Amino acid sequence: MASIAIQFGAGNVGRGFLAQLFWESGMEVVFVEVNSTIVELLNARRSYPLCLIPIPDAAAASGNEKDTASTLLQIAPVRALHTSQHEEIASEIARASVLCTAVGAAALQHIAPLIALGLVKRYELQRPPVNILLCENLYRADNVLREAVSQHLPQEVRDPILQRTGFVPTVVSRMIPIPSPEERAADPLYIRAESYHRLPADKNAVVGELPSISGLELVDNFQAHMERKLYSHNAAHAALGYIGWLKGYTYAADALKDTTILARIRGLMEETGMALVKQHGFDLLEQRAYEEELLRRIANPALGDTCDRLARDPLRKLAPEDRLVGAARLCLRHQIFPDHGAYAIAAALHYAHPNDVSARALQERIDLEGVATFLEAHCHIAATEPLGEAILRYYSLLKERTTDGV
Repeated sequence: MASIAIQFGAGNVGRGFLAQLFWESGMEVVFVEVNSTIVELLNARRSYPLCLIPIPDAAAASGNEKDTASTLLQIAPVRALHTSQHEEIASEIARASVLCTAVGAAALQHIAPLIALGLVKRYELQRPPVNILLCENLYRADNVLREAVSQHLPQEVRDPILQRTGFVPTVVSRMIPIPSPEERAADPLYIRAESYHRLPADKNAVVGELPSISGLELVDNFQAHMERKLYSHNAAHAALGYIGWLKGYTYAADALKDTTILARIRGLMEETGMALVKQHGFDLLEQRAYEEELLRRIANPALGDTCDRLARDPLRKLAPEDRLVGAARLCLRHQIFPDHGAYAIAAALHYAHPNDVSARALQERIDLEGVATFLEAHCHIAATEPLGEAILRYYSLLKERTTDGV
């Protein structure tokens, strides 16, 4: 009998990345999902299509090699449980080889009671320890879920259950564009994703043994890998979204063809990359190779990624420890002035997409408080410090719609 992987969340990351890794490892995937339509379709078909888009190599990115065709996989067998099926979920958790979450930061609190119920049943059946891979775009998601699960465990068994459960943070870097309305209408289960295949995870958070999982890389220096994802990958993505949107681009790949935008994104990556090398001891040549590969991946037009998707939720992305401000602070810590980072933050302060609730709230706060006050209150950057002065200078340039700083 195949071992079982419980995948909380059958959305883009759950279906577009994690289930593929479990499938390649010979495991049966059991999704736990809140969307009834997705649950019904997965159970009716017991499979779903995943279209993998190849990553352009350096030659292809230069136009010297023809594109490689995409690969269509059928991920099977899969099953699904609705989040309302508490007892069934608990029974699956009790016999699973691994658990995994990709539900979004806000939903962790909602799945915690389900996980706790399953862990209690697992403990009662004297099953081996189990690990939960956390594939969430949230700093210290492992602590958040551990605390939430703990609150739903009976006090008399809380400690032994937690000791037998690994809350293992991971770094998800695969790019998975949101399906278009046409794709959703044709097949709600269809997913497109790039073929990037690495999933670094915190080796020191594992309890007992993990099954062999394709693409999973257990690393000792997890903090370094997490910060590289946040301050190289996420920062470049966000900056491209904000700058590209300001210049009127719809697609990220088109924005990156703009040489002035490319110079800004490359400059941002070089600043933060050097800071990461100094902070964590990455090899400089390896870091630069990582950045070049990332640029090729972002520039892949086959992904169809949009600037507004990369830019969405600016209030979260402008938080003090998040991708833009956090990267700028890391640079300053190592005596690197983040000029390109300051420009990206200024561009983010102008983001005003009418369909983005966070963007509307951002502009309302700036209108009410003034940009300097907002910068200090929300980003913890004083208008009088050099970083704040650079941000406000670029903010004014962008407000005047000049191209001097682009």
